Amino acid sequence: MIHQKFGSFGGLKLHYREVHRAEGGRAGVPLVLLHPSPKSSAMFAPLMAMFPPSQHVIALDTPGYGLSEPLAAPAQAIADYLPALHSFFQQVAGPRFKLYGSATGAQLALGYANTYPADVAHLLLDNAAHFCDAERDAILARYFIDITPAADGSHLPKLWQMCRQSLQYFPWYEKNPAHQFRATEPTAAEVQAAMNEYLLVGPRYVEAYMAAFKHERVEHYQLLSVPTTLFRWQGSLLLKEIDDLLRHPLPACIRVVDVPAPMNERYAAIVAAGLK
Repeated sequence: MIHQKFGSFGGLKLHYREVHRAEGGRAGVPLVLLHPSPKSSAMFAPLMAMFPPSQHVIALDTPGYGLSEPLAAPAQAIADYLPALHSFFQQVAGPRFKLYGSATGAQLALGYANTYPADVAHLLLDNAAHFCDAERDAILARYFIDITPAADGSHLPKLWQMCRQSLQYFPWYEKNPAHQFRATEPTAAEVQAAMNEYLLVGPRYVEAYMAAFKHERVEHYQLLSVPTTLFRWQGSLLLKEIDDLLRHPLPACIRVVDVPAPMNERYAAIVAAGLK
C-alpha cells in the first residue's frame, strides 16, 4: 500500500508518498522519485506499485507543487531547491539513496547529485535534455503564461488552450507538424486533468519549471561523478533534445538505456534500473 505523509523539512511542510518502508534497512537502499512540473508525486502511483517489497520507494511533491508548501522566496535556479531537498532526503531516505527524476525532476536530481555526490548511490535521469542558448531563450520568452486569477476569468481559457496544445506539441505554442509529438487530439478529460495541476500550484508554477529549462545544459551532465542511468525514452516529447545531449561527450559514469515508446516498457525499464 502506498502511504501519503506530511512532514516539516528545512522549515517547509512537504507532502510525499512512500511504499515498502522496512525497519532495520531490510528494504535496501531507498529510491526517491522526483516529478516533472507542474505535476506531483501522484503521477508515480502506478510506477511505485510495480516495485517489489524489497525496494523502499519515496516520491516527493517538489516544494510548491502538489500538496507541498512553496519556498519562502521565489526560486530563481535549481540550486534554490537543494537545501530543502537535502533536508528531506536525509530525514526520510537516509544518508545514501538512489535518485530518479523526470524532466524538471531530472534537473533537480542532476543538480543534487553534483552538489551532494556522496549521497547518491545511483542517479536515474528521464526526459533529461540539452538546449542550446537560442532554443532556451525562445522558450523562456514564450512558454510560461501568466495564470494569475483575473476578475473576469479570462486566465482560464488561456490556460485551457496552453494545456490542450501542450498535450500535442512541444513547445506548446509551436502548433505545426515539425513540433507535433502526438497524432491524436487530446480529450477534454485529459486537458482538464492537466489544467487542474496548474490550478493547484497557481501562478508560482513557473518557478521550478523555468529553473529546469535554465539548467538543461550539457555542462551540468559533464560534471557528474556518480553512477548514472540516462533513459533515451522513444516516447518522450523531448526526444530531439535528448539526442542533442547524447551528441556531446559525456562522463564514463553515464550509461544510456534506449527505451521503447509504450508506457509499460518505460515503467519496466525504470523498475529494472531502480533495483540496481
